[in-house]
Amino acid sequence: MPAAVVVSAGNYDTAIAEAQAAAHRNRGILIQDFAFENYEEIPKWIIEGYQTMLREIDDELAGIHPDLVVTPVGVGSFAHAVVSHYKSKETPSAILMVEPDTAACLWKSLRRGEVQTEETTHTIMAGSNCGTVSSISWPPFQSGVDASLTVSDYEAHTATVCLKEHGVSAGPCGAAALASLRRLSASDKTKLGLDHNSVVVLLSTEGSRNYETPLDVSVDDPVTLTQSLVQIISANPTLGSIPGPGETIIVRYIAGWLEHRDIEAHWIEPTKGRPSVVGIVRGSGGGKSLMLNGHIDTVMTLGYDGDPLSGEIHDGRLYGRGSADMKRGIAAALVALANAKQFYLRGDVVFAGVADKEAGSIGTEKVLQAGWRTDAAYLDIHGLAAQGPRADQRIDAISKAGHFLVGLDRYAKQLQQSAVDPDVGSPVIHAPIIKGGEEASSYPALCTIVLERRTVPGETVEIVRAGVQALLEKVAGNVPDFRFTLRVTFDRSPFSIRRSDPSLLL
Repeated sequence: MPAAVVVSAGNYDTAIAEAQAAAHRNRGILIQDFAFENYEEIPKWIIEGYQTMLREIDDELAGIHPDLVVTPVGVGSFAHAVVSHYKSKETPSAILMVEPDTAACLWKSLRRGEVQTEETTHTIMAGSNCGTVSSISWPPFQSGVDASLTVSDYEAHTATVCLKEHGVSAGPCGAAALASLRRLSASDKTKLGLDHNSVVVLLSTEGSRNYETPLDVSVDDPVTLTQSLVQIISANPTLGSIPGPGETIIVRYIAGWLEHRDIEAHWIEPTKGRPSVVGIVRGSGGGKSLMLNGHIDTVMTLGYDGDPLSGEIHDGRLYGRGSADMKRGIAAALVALANAKQFYLRGDVVFAGVADKEAGSIGTEKVLQAGWRTDAAYLDIHGLAAQGPRADQRIDAISKAGHFLVGLDRYAKQLQQSAVDPDVGSPVIHAPIIKGGEEASSYPALCTIVLERRTVPGETVEIVRAGVQALLEKVAGNVPDFRFTLRVTFDRSPFSIRRSDPSLLL
């Protein structure tokens, strides 16, 4: 009977559950090494099989005692074999476990003192992207693990490069052991009893393979962090003639940046392909909470003068799509969130990197729907759109629209010369999209003009609509056969904060 391969749309834990259900439906046997309630015998056999490799290592060492053994961890079965083998020796070796920053189910369980399923996000160390420690492996881990740490994708990548230079073929999961050894501080090495004479065994669980080279998440400087964010394309997929890729890649980076600093991170994706990310530094209790909210999408990269993903700095200016709007703001918010850990605040500080500001702002809506609310928030400013002139048969709607656009240009200049808010500047209006006509041989019956109106504190939807309505009526009074409909399709209230506010010192 031919085999059928089914690709799970979920994570590792979901795939295991689906495989178990398929085995029951087809009266089959589930064979894999993750143990859970009523499924422990087969994982025990697999753990015993792993011991064969460890005995082969003993033979290679020819009696040399390893002071430290470093092993990658997924669900923990191979690591279970490592603990059982080396802790049963007359002189036990110290055991160091390593996991991805973004899939640290063992590290978090050890810190907590009990096993819970963890929410994981993307990692190039795919073999370790597991959310739950195997049930039969947890007890020996509690008593036999000397140290546990996590590494970033970038650290695993640089370790693969190092190993390759020394003739060792290893993928990111396999190179994680070397990455973790490099991560140890002098104090860590002392606690593990290591010195320049120590023998360390690094267990590589994966051979060399292709993967996308990750960016460094260790950067703390907001300027350098802005450069990294600009180098990640996050153009909105609903804009332009060529849709952008959306926010998935930049959310992966931000989630990794947060987890690398042990900041709680949550992936919010009720709309497939349009994720947002939430990071939280929890307070001690009793204080007010604050949300730092910013959008992570950009407008399209087409038409940018130069390399839109360069992130280069020339004459003190940082260039690239989104460098101003608003990846520099995202970088500042992330650094402020990380700094909040040092102040031991009573209230929570929450970062929300949201999708889709450049179109419908679904990201902020979905984050709020997911329950992430605070006592205060800083948001970017949104405007509204309007639908423009329409003509009957043999009246050129596009030509009529031209009269409105001339008036719009004058109106925009008037707004710029109006009262200036000291923090957010003057209100702005422009026409980013104009659509009309079906073919060269006919008069266009409809011309649609989309307006974007950036509002400032004190302005309301009613005020903005009245201004555009007055402009349209003025044009209609001067241009024969000029007719229009005006529709507000989207609006968000403006926000601002005093530059002297103490919360900006985070």
